[in-house]
Amino acid sequence: MNAFTWYSQPFRADGGITADGLLGQLGRPQLSRLTILVREAAQNSWDARCPDQAVVRFQLDLVTAGAAHAGEWRRLFATGLPAQADTDAAFKKITLAPSVRYLAVSDRGTKGLGGPTRSDAQQSVRREWLRFVLNSGDRENGHQQATSGGTFGYGKGAFFLASKVGCAFVYTRFEDEDGSLRSRFIGTAVRKAYWHDGSRYTGRHWWGSPGTEHCEPLHDAAADETARRLGLPGFAGDETGTTVVVVEPDLTDPTLPDSESPEEMNAADAGAYLADAAAWNLWPIMLEGRKARMAVTVTANGVRIPVPGPADDETLAFFADAYRRTVTGSGEVLSCLKPRKELGGFAFEYTYGASVTSPAARELGLEGPPHHVCLIRGPELVTRYYAGPERPSPHVGYSGVFKVSEELDPVFARSEPPTHDAWAYQQLKGQDATFVRTLERRLKERCDAISGATNKRAFKVADYAVGSVAQRLGHLLAGPGGTGTAVIDVAPRPGTSYPPGPSSTTDAPDAGHTAPLPGSPFGSVPAETTDHRSEGAAPRPGGPRPRTTATRRPTLISSPRFEILDGRPVLVQRVRLHGSGRNEGHVKVVTGDGGTESNSPAGVVAPRVHGWRTPGGRLVPGEVLYHSEGLAEVELVVDALPDVVLDISVTGQV
Repeated sequence: MNAFTWYSQPFRADGGITADGLLGQLGRPQLSRLTILVREAAQNSWDARCPDQAVVRFQLDLVTAGAAHAGEWRRLFATGLPAQADTDAAFKKITLAPSVRYLAVSDRGTKGLGGPTRSDAQQSVRREWLRFVLNSGDRENGHQQATSGGTFGYGKGAFFLASKVGCAFVYTRFEDEDGSLRSRFIGTAVRKAYWHDGSRYTGRHWWGSPGTEHCEPLHDAAADETARRLGLPGFAGDETGTTVVVVEPDLTDPTLPDSESPEEMNAADAGAYLADAAAWNLWPIMLEGRKARMAVTVTANGVRIPVPGPADDETLAFFADAYRRTVTGSGEVLSCLKPRKELGGFAFEYTYGASVTSPAARELGLEGPPHHVCLIRGPELVTRYYAGPERPSPHVGYSGVFKVSEELDPVFARSEPPTHDAWAYQQLKGQDATFVRTLERRLKERCDAISGATNKRAFKVADYAVGSVAQRLGHLLAGPGGTGTAVIDVAPRPGTSYPPGPSSTTDAPDAGHTAPLPGSPFGSVPAETTDHRSEGAAPRPGGPRPRTTATRRPTLISSPRFEILDGRPVLVQRVRLHGSGRNEGHVKVVTGDGGTESNSPAGVVAPRVHGWRTPGGRLVPGEVLYHSEGLAEVELVVDALPDVVLDISVTGQV
């Protein structure tokens, strides 16, 4: 490795772009550096996918170089340091550090970075190396890929912004024009422009095999050996792709306010944030069943971190359902009337009890019950989430998807900033600007209608824990009591969507809209609360029953879930029975002032109890269940009525 060194780029007679100018091309994005890195890196990988590959493997590995590789990293930064005080100091810290941390961003099933290694080379079909490693804003032949995400060619700046020392290494493998497999390895750093010995330098540096006017990468065996010594992921068989290594990644916690001494996340927390950012920004191309999809893996020091998806996140499942309706044409079309043009497909799903808690999603504007439309175009990565009005009920939201028509995809692509996270009609002229501006109006119209904002009598129903009030007033009522809705929720880990809490009150969607299909995936449910002080208590033999028999009362476990029973939506509430006796289920409508109604207005269907589902899966019809065993868990099944909040409670009698 010591035969290779750093090369600093001087200004030439005809000028050049400075390092600061290169970093400034992304503008001033509102998203965190980690989220931008995930979005831009995944977009590059998706655009570079091989047409014959069904799966693009995209991997993010946070690594602290161990004893076997740390020495090689330190020697790399000690070989021919760039002649500039700022860069020299930054790199020297790495040579003295006890460990070196990096973030390796890898893709496989992609083309790799082929083409010439000099910008002044003759015209070539492949120019990936020039676009990513050397040039800035190079989009030659970009028109041939109309639905690509990288419209500007500036996304590589995200790798340098994510590095504390502005440094990244590139290791790639590609198939040459003659069909042979080739490897390349190069280091690149973006610091500050500076003067040295009377000459002006751009602040851009490369590590490799320096020449008179440029720096050549390491080729083939030398590239593979260098990557192996540094501990970087290699290539199996005849696979191609690229690994970009961000040296000393900036892991500043995006959830905390800016400060002079920003707090950094540890590797596990940073990995979880990257996994969530991947889920909420890339989910459309990660869906199972696509002809081509992206499989995302995240690790932190070798420990794999799950990436949420529709199978385990409730809100993402609703977005996925809306997406499938959009791409299959079963949704609706939003159009511009003057001039007449179809803007794209639109579909939405009402959400039932879903709530977003992910910090990475919060950065995108999602928190609590969703009331958003995911905007996507040709590449099918998330552009942004359009926020509409909230629903009046605290537990019903909506998840929508809008996908730009293929004909207008180039128009909307030109309306995006370099970070591809908005559609701004101000960047366009004439009819093109009209199309983008009209879409904003159409989205507002649809979200107003979906949310009920167009109904002047709409109001937001408060979220009351009615059972807690009932327990406090229980001494005024005759007969045995129950736990009602006084169930304390335990919030799930950040990054998941979960059924409503902290009560067992819940609500259903508007009439006429589809409910979740049988087997719809839902997030993890909160844990139940148990009164351990009285657990295990029993009546005295031959004596009167104690006044307080908490262990004999049925206990509601977590929050109810939605199911389809005989073609109708129902709520299923888990109940723990602590002993033998008579158990009766109750369901009432919660009014806007927090009370409950036993009698329904004329012409309105009252909620009812369908029955009890035993541990063996048998449904016992009716409100009453006689239980003769000891501790057991059963399920109470009740109606899910449209656009109401229901109070579920259970009373028990020994």
